[in-house]
Amino acid sequence: MMRRLVWAIILICPLLLLCGCWDYTEIEILDFVLGAGLDQVEPDYLVVTEMIKTSGSAQEAQVETVVLTTHGRSLSSAARALSSPAGRDVFWSHAQVFLVSEEVARGGILSAIEYAVRSHHMRSTVAMFVTRDCTVEEVFKSKPPFNDTVSEHLGVLIDLHAVVSNFYPQQVWEFTSDLTAQGISGTLPTIQLVHEQGEKVPIVKGTAVFKKDRMVGWLDGEESALFSLLKGKFQRDHFVMETRTSEGSFPITYQIMGNKVDIKPVVKGERPRMNIKISLQLSVVEVGHGAKISFQNEQEVKNIEEQIAHTFNRRTKDLIEKLQLEYNSDILGFGQLLRRKEPDIWRRYSEDWDSFFPLLDVEVEVKCTIAFTGLSSQPIIVRD
Repeated sequence: MMRRLVWAIILICPLLLLCGCWDYTEIEILDFVLGAGLDQVEPDYLVVTEMIKTSGSAQEAQVETVVLTTHGRSLSSAARALSSPAGRDVFWSHAQVFLVSEEVARGGILSAIEYAVRSHHMRSTVAMFVTRDCTVEEVFKSKPPFNDTVSEHLGVLIDLHAVVSNFYPQQVWEFTSDLTAQGISGTLPTIQLVHEQGEKVPIVKGTAVFKKDRMVGWLDGEESALFSLLKGKFQRDHFVMETRTSEGSFPITYQIMGNKVDIKPVVKGERPRMNIKISLQLSVVEVGHGAKISFQNEQEVKNIEEQIAHTFNRRTKDLIEKLQLEYNSDILGFGQLLRRKEPDIWRRYSEDWDSFFPLLDVEVEVKCTIAFTGLSSQPIIVRD
């Protein structure tokens, strides 16, 4: 009897592995959403989607993008209404980007992201953007030069952030976390349209600054690169700085090879302040106008390093002053750091942080090191 039971189990186990799916949807009746966005919320939600249409098969398959716009009393109802003009069921799980217009961002972005956070159809890792001086529909109808879709183009730009750091990338879950956390405000990268050979091309440059769930202003590309550095993002960005040397003043191009930022709250008595220490390792990429600079001269190199440190110190203070006095938005998360490091002090200021933040003292210390000068540390000297 026992022997028969063992053989029965052996025969049944393979059958369990051959079970089919309990539910399925044919891929032929699906349309895939690659990117979505919201151009307005009043009087109706205006949802714009970039969808992919394929024709042919195997190596002869062709990909074509279709931009569709629908209205609804809510974002979810407008999203469901896409099936009517598309003529197929809509599949959202492949969406890569989610855009909101400046109008929506300034009016309150919470209604725009509520569905994205709650719905199981859209991933929380979708990259978010705010459009500037253009609509979401105009962005999706623009023409990237090398990618088949705008959504793919924006995804590539996100991947290139370490090289082109003039924005600070954010996914839905990251932005939502900043909105709901204490002592920090949210930001989103900015999309703009530029003209290239008669076509509109989307670029990511700048940062939308939020106060609670409403956008209150912008940071330009240079400010965004510095903001990204202060947030601890690894960078290999280039910058050009007019540099004084013993031979005169010349534009020199530098590349950030390494960066380390340490932000700590310091409490003296009962009043907190913030200390920011920035350490930069730089490479000299290009020396302009044939400057006769020898990077073997230690005093010359030290003088250049001090100039760069002074410039970054001033730019950092200017950025913090703008956040404090113009926007009153703690996007660097000073309050969050104070809450973690000095909880007793935070409890004293948390209820009135908006009033205290513009008055918060911030000390900045920058140290720069030129670690690499290219393949030559000597200037190019043309003989007479």
